[in-house]
Amino acid sequence: MKITFYGVRGTSPVTQPDFAKYGGETTSILVEGEGGELIAVDAGTGLRNLGRDLEASGRSGRELLFLMTHYHLDHLMGLPAFAPLYREGTSLTIAAPRRKGRTPQTVISRIFSAPLWPLQIDKIPARIDFLTLPAAAAAPLARGGLRVTWAPLHHPGGSTAYRFDEPATGASFVFATDVEWGESTPTERKAFLRLGGDPAPPGLLAFDGQYGKTEYPRFRGWGHSTREDAAEAARLVGAKELLVTHHDPGKDDRTLAAAEQELVRTHPAARLAREGMTIELPGGDTP
Repeated sequence: MKITFYGVRGTSPVTQPDFAKYGGETTSILVEGEGGELIAVDAGTGLRNLGRDLEASGRSGRELLFLMTHYHLDHLMGLPAFAPLYREGTSLTIAAPRRKGRTPQTVISRIFSAPLWPLQIDKIPARIDFLTLPAAAAAPLARGGLRVTWAPLHHPGGSTAYRFDEPATGASFVFATDVEWGESTPTERKAFLRLGGDPAPPGLLAFDGQYGKTEYPRFRGWGHSTREDAAEAARLVGAKELLVTHHDPGKDDRTLAAAEQELVRTHPAARLAREGMTIELPGGDTP
């Protein structure tokens, strides 16, 4: 299993040179299975580069499963710029739980509606199917050799954590962005810990850590966790490695590097996610 982080920034993209080390694109990742399976998660501005890489490698014609954690704009705004959408032969299934009565088809159709976008969803050249998931996985969703399960997270309007397992290789990955761990109910925590621990602790956990512990009280209720929360969640599920993601758009490289050094001192298996980072499980990583 290979995971590439195309966007790790939260709330809004940033483009200044002193934000380049960790990256300025908003959330979008690609999970690739040993059999060539492709699963994208979220459509932040990083999706534009994800689409570019798929086209450059000749993989844009493969069937793509597209999972959405939730529908806030920083996780959606890259979708209209996803180049494979405008190619005949592209096939993708967009899947997510229903939120406030809205299905994935309802939300995505709105993003492509007039006057927001010149080409409406029924005119897009790619084939797009929609799948409405239950709030929590009753059974894994199979995609070739990959198995996907999920659970709800505490976030304004709701969010979803996804777990990816590859039984043939033993690789496992949990992605939990946009979660406020400190405000999560016992039921929400139990659901996440069950996801993280079943069938075994994950090789990698990517977890929201937009804030530091001292600044968090000013942002309580905004739907995001601290880096210390991320480390606690990793410890509770037994994750071998932790990547903290959804970086504050106001924090430049120097600020994030200092935060990362502090995190590593107390949690050696943790670090901050960076745009363009590729992790191979089981195995190592390519910066």
